[in-house]
Parts: sequence; structure tokens; C-alpha cells
Amino acid sequence: MKNSARSTQLGFSTMIGLSLALAAPAIYAQSASASASASAAASCPTKDWASKVLPTFSQPKALVPVKAPQSFCEFHQTTYESFVWATTMINGVPRFLTLKTSDELLTPLPKAKKANGITLNLASRNHKPSAGQSEGAGAIVEADGNMLVGPNGYPIYASVHMNDSYFKTAQNNLIANGGYQKNTDNFKVGAAVFKATWLRLGNGVSAPAGSFVTTANVPVLVNNNGVVQPNGEQTTQVQVALLGLHVVELTKEHPEFLWGTFEQKLNAPMLPDGTFNPANSNPNNFTLYTANTLYGQSNIPSLSNSSAPQNSGTFNATTQTFSPIVNVVQNNATGGDTSGTVPIVNSAGQQYLTSQKSVFANYVMIGTVWFAPNAFVMPAATSMGAAQGVGSVNLANSTAETFAQAPQNMFGQPVNNCFSCHNTNSYTFNKPALSARLVATSHTLAQGAPTYAVPNQVLVPLPSPSSASASASASTPAPKK
Repeated sequence: MKNSARSTQLGFSTMIGLSLALAAPAIYAQSASASASASAAASCPTKDWASKVLPTFSQPKALVPVKAPQSFCEFHQTTYESFVWATTMINGVPRFLTLKTSDELLTPLPKAKKANGITLNLASRNHKPSAGQSEGAGAIVEADGNMLVGPNGYPIYASVHMNDSYFKTAQNNLIANGGYQKNTDNFKVGAAVFKATWLRLGNGVSAPAGSFVTTANVPVLVNNNGVVQPNGEQTTQVQVALLGLHVVELTKEHPEFLWGTFEQKLNAPMLPDGTFNPANSNPNNFTLYTANTLYGQSNIPSLSNSSAPQNSGTFNATTQTFSPIVNVVQNNATGGDTSGTVPIVNSAGQQYLTSQKSVFANYVMIGTVWFAPNAFVMPAATSMGAAQGVGSVNLANSTAETFAQAPQNMFGQPVNNCFSCHNTNSYTFNKPALSARLVATSHTLAQGAPTYAVPNQVLVPLPSPSSASASASASTPAPKK
């Protein structure tokens, strides 16, 4: 790949900033709604929710929740119901791993071939260096293009899983085949998508206690003239542990989707909302955090697909590892939700999963963010972004939005959440610009469209000519005598 590949098109960080700049005032006051919900916390969770409602989502033929939530407690309950649905074991694997993935949008894969026992492919079968690999298909980067490097030097991987309703709508509206440009449909009630993050094990790192572990195909990475990316279709089988799971479902009255997220409880220090102080630290070790590291030295990217000067990381093609590693902190333990209902729903949900002897009882719901009922309509929705969020208005998963957490977020805005990226303007800042649409909340629509997808790659500094020459000399074997 030529040096020109080191410069990228308009990045998602720029797009997000523009989306936020266009955001209109909040639909209704967060404080007023939160106050009303806080007073109702005593009745949270709703009657018989954990004992009678949650078990219905563990059934093999269950569907994701579609009933419109009414209170803060019910919104978070709905997210937890979807989590139970997604993590219920079906034929020995969590249900979300039986769903279709983003790399099937253009190249459908018959179920019978889905693996030879491997249900998780963290490397798209159509990965080609010139194809503009999407961050959703076995991502080695986060949605903002930055890489989270794990404690053993491997990237934290991501995968996207869609139920049939979501998949069909996404496939019908792909940018690559013109569907987005010519169609007018939107996702339907009952559509759901799940985005998982994975820690590659080995190289001195074992699975965090209480985590779900499985086998996965991960991409073999190659350094093409300073651009590190998957090497075509080459993969290797490894063990991975689930770190995080985004849980996103479309219920009645909420076409914007309810956006929730879960994390393994040992990922990182989880700070009470709004208490982040760069001078503080934690005395304990976590999966992604070394004891006593200053919080101000955490959540700092060193590798990105942008040509920004902070790209100081390196890549070892032999070991497939990067350096330096990244220390992680969860800046807002409930995403800024002020109702007090997140911990209550968490506790009740975890008790149910514990009673079922589910490993997923070791995962914590950070929170849920949504819009006012029926507010997500065109054309008003063209300006809807993070500022319109209700609930966990600073929601982020520390393993999927590591570097975009508030108050550390790069956008200079008072709030930052899923709607910063997932809004109707998702593709209006690219070239050529596409029209704003409700369906644009999904980034899977960019699959196979290089100009619109987040490049699944990072840049590493090129050696100077003198050091490159010295390195080549040192690595040249001596001639045999």
C-alpha cells in the first residue's frame, strides 16, 4: 500500500462533532424526568419482574422485548430483558452468537457452514486490504478509529450480531448496493442488534474470573507500509473472553432504539458518575487496568487509523502484538443516569442469572439511553444527537468507547452517548454526502462501502530511511560458506 493510504477520509470523530454541533435543545429536562423517576425508585423493579418476567426471555423461542417502557426503571428493565434474551444458551452457545453478523450482509453464509464448531468469526471472509474493511466486521479498532490494546498487546476485538428483523432491514438499505439511496423504510419494532468486545487470551493473559470464554477465528494482521490491517482472509484460532456487550432494541414508541451496554465486572475501575479526577488512582489490578495508574494516564489512545500525531504505537508482525498497552477506566458507572434505578435493576437481574447458574451474572449493566416517546421522526430528527438523550446521557462502554467517555470525551460537549454517532446524520458528512434518514442510526449499512465505513486498520510510524537501512542490514542472513 502506498504512503497515500496513511491519510484518511473525513473521520467519524469529525462527523460526531458536527452532529453534536447541530443538536437542538433537549426535548425535555433531564433533571425533571430524573427527579420523577428517582421518587419512584422505591417501586423498582416492577412487581414480579425478576421472578416472572425475566424467565420468559430465557425460553428458546422467546423474542426481544417490544413493549414501550414508561419509567426510568422500565427502560433499564427492558435493556436487561434483552441481555437475558441475548445470553441465553442455545445448543451450548449464547443466543447472540447464533445470529447473523455484519460480514454476511454482502456474502450470506449458510448456517451449516457457520463454523466447524467455531461460532465466532472475528475476521470477515471478504477482508481485502483495498476493500475498506468495516469496524463492525471483526474490528480491531473502535468506532472512533482508535485501537484499545489489551494487557498482552493484542487488540480488543469487536463483533456485531443482528436478529432477523434487523438484518433484513440493514441488508435492504446497504450503501454499497444503492439500497440506502433508493429506499425509504426503517427498522421495525422488534429489531435488535448486539455488539460484543473480546479479549484475546494467551501471551501471559488468562480469562478474567467469571467471564464467558469461547473459540474464535481472528484475523492475521500485516504491516503494509505503515498501515496495519487484516491480511486478506488469513485467520488463526484463539480463545477469547467476552468483555462487553451493547444491547440495542427497537420497542414501540421508540424508533431511535433503546441503547444499553454491559461490562464484565473486572474490566476496570468503575467510577461513580461525574467523579473522574485525573489525579486519582485505584490500588487494585483489573483486566484492563494496572494498579495505581493515574486516571489521567488512562483511556489514552496511541494507535489510530487517523494520521494524528499521537500515533506513537508499534506493531510486531511476528507476535501480532502492539505497544503500548492502554489502561482503562469506566468514567461513569451508570452513564450519568440520575434516577438511581440502574443499580436496583442490576441487582435483581444478577440475582436471577445467578439462580440460573449463568456466567453472565458476572456482567454489569452500565445503563440505557433513549429519546422521548415518538420523538424520532423526520425531518426534525435530522438534528437529533447526544443532547436529546434521556437516561444514561453519558453512556459508554469502557471497552467499546474507551476514548470518547465524558467528561474526558474529545468532542467538547457536556454529554456524550450512543446518539453522538448513531443518528440520522451518520452519512451526511461523507463524500458524496447521503441524505439524512432514520435508518442511518445503523453503521452496518456502510458494510462494503469504503468511503462510509470506519477503516479496520491502524497506522504505525514508518522508520526513517537510515534506521530502515540499518534494520535491513542487521536482518540479512550472512552468506553460507
